[in-house]
Amino acid sequence: MGIYLTLILCLGLAEIVRRCISSLMLAFTGPLSKIPGPFVSKLTRFPWALESIQGKHMNFTHRLFQRYGDIVRVAPTTVLIADKAGIQKILVEEDLVKAPFFDALRLHPGNPMLVTERNKASHKSTDVMSATSLGGSSHLVTSNDTKLKKTFVSILVKAAINGQFPYLRYIPFWPQPISAEMNRLLENVLKKRDIAGQPAKRDIVQIILDAHQTDPVGFPEIRMRDEITMFMVAGSETTSASTTAILLHLVNNPAKLKLLEEEIESKFSENDEITFAKLHDLPYLNAVIWEGLRLMTAPAGLLRYTEKPTIISGYEIPSNTIVQPWPMALMKDPRIWPDADSFIPERWLGVYKGVEANRSDVLAFSAGSRNCIGWQFAMREMRLILARLVRRYELSLVEGQSHERRYHSTPWFVQGFYKVGIKQRQPSHA
Repeated sequence: MGIYLTLILCLGLAEIVRRCISSLMLAFTGPLSKIPGPFVSKLTRFPWALESIQGKHMNFTHRLFQRYGDIVRVAPTTVLIADKAGIQKILVEEDLVKAPFFDALRLHPGNPMLVTERNKASHKSTDVMSATSLGGSSHLVTSNDTKLKKTFVSILVKAAINGQFPYLRYIPFWPQPISAEMNRLLENVLKKRDIAGQPAKRDIVQIILDAHQTDPVGFPEIRMRDEITMFMVAGSETTSASTTAILLHLVNNPAKLKLLEEEIESKFSENDEITFAKLHDLPYLNAVIWEGLRLMTAPAGLLRYTEKPTIISGYEIPSNTIVQPWPMALMKDPRIWPDADSFIPERWLGVYKGVEANRSDVLAFSAGSRNCIGWQFAMREMRLILARLVRRYELSLVEGQSHERRYHSTPWFVQGFYKVGIKQRQPSHA
């Protein structure tokens, strides 16, 4: 018995030594050792993982790029990329596959979803969904109910934790990504579709239901439920976060808000006249949206994975490396944007300080084959929300609020909200 115990201990010690040597070799030899970054990041991913699950990583990465340059090693096999050419190569030219991180984001292990799908061909097959919406309203504005929003945020936080530490979800007492409240909401959505004699809506929910009914084996019920759940969460939180960020900039820049008010009032005498189609070509409204996206958007889902060695931003990147484009740095790069930290919608209306703004440099919706399939619908939503708010209300700044945000797939304010003063406009008289 003593011999076997000694043998087991020796084998365990040998494995520990092997792993230590392997970690040291990875840290200080090979191509990744040449990439600058914090010393501790060469040895362990835990500092970066901890910042990520706390949602703080988006608030300090700009300091990393300022100190180390356009490419930074933040974990033994993870690098961040901030320069335009590097991001373009990752997302468009080489169109690298999504990182294994996304496997851990699945609501049910082994069940793929569109947003977690790593196979590029499978992702492209569902682009038809980009022209649709979920249909119906949750009546959050009229009811002032924050329960649904908190449910959505909870799912995103759990997803961030599971992504960094995927083994946690197999612990019996660890909370599952989908709460009972979310399951009740999903059941209500599905029940409404079962009402006899009611015409089917042509939206994302119906497309997913049709896919399941047409091929229940290839598109089983569990995937159907997961897809609808993820679209409800991702589709609502991303647009609301972006619209809130744009409103933040408008009320903090009253002169810009005034110009937007004048454009909207010159085109529409009543709020009911405002429609999707009529808003598409309003220059200042679109300039406000693009500038707000540039300054405040934190795109999700950009982690990519090298299946073979490549060269990015002048550095050799070996296979099996996570490369994460960081558009937040690109979209505030003073080499591309004059007065990069300032809210200047006018840069989108012509040449500003010798530079003409390029929408391809704003990666609010990612780029390449894996860009956001709903970006056109999101733009339409933001135009309509902003135009109707500005036409109906006088908006103003509420002083003394924190602008600090955290990030779990979508940004959220640490204080839990951002207040905007509103006063209903008096009806205009001809």
